[in-house]
Amino acid sequence: MHDLNNPDTRQATLRERLKRGAPLVATALADELGISVHTIRRDLIALEREGLLRRVRGGAMPMVGPAPAYHSRAGQPDEALGPLANRAVELIPNDGTIFIDAGTTMNAVASRLSPQFRGLIVTAAPSVALAALARGAHVQLIGGPLCPEGAMATGADAERCIGTIAADLCLLGACGLWANFGLSAEDAGEAGVKRAMARASAQVVVVASTAKLMRRGRHRVLDLDEIDVIVTDAVAEPMAPFVEAGIEVTHV
Repeated sequence: MHDLNNPDTRQATLRERLKRGAPLVATALADELGISVHTIRRDLIALEREGLLRRVRGGAMPMVGPAPAYHSRAGQPDEALGPLANRAVELIPNDGTIFIDAGTTMNAVASRLSPQFRGLIVTAAPSVALAALARGAHVQLIGGPLCPEGAMATGADAERCIGTIAADLCLLGACGLWANFGLSAEDAGEAGVKRAMARASAQVVVVASTAKLMRRGRHRVLDLDEIDVIVTDAVAEPMAPFVEAGIEVTHV
């Protein structure tokens, strides 16, 4: 074991974990390294000043830049989305009213709808609407100004329209999912539409890759007690706080 009394040594260890995208939980680090929580907090403050992390209650998360605009992400298909989308589609009943969020993950979900689906897909994302339509689904597209980050309709009119619909299931993507903050988004307009869809639904499913876990966007969408199921490719250990919160976690 290196000399953990040396702050340079400790901070080098923390930097390495940040490079891997790992969250830093103060109490867990203190126990693991055999040092005080106060010492860990001093290290986190030092790394925050370097712009490497953002401190949150209980620890810190890697500093990540804003997500690129939707058209940039859509042009770079992510093979990891396939297994997530396949598992999420299994949760969609063949009848009923289903809200589907925006983004590349939700495009993958819509493009895998069962040919036996005879319900209604409601979405604020034109790309999701077209993907669902291509699968033979009945589709209702929510209108409004398109947000460039997620290519989805946002605004008060979109939220009011969503509020007039009673859905059986809502599938949401994740900009960030942090146990101490809940589901989050970078754009306030997107957060409002996601929140409206969730609150108009009997069940809420969040589809989140490992990369989205333990990150926090600017705007809270839902608290943990408003999420019923998380579909993820993460291993079991980082999902423990969500399981403890009473959320059903489904791994791919």
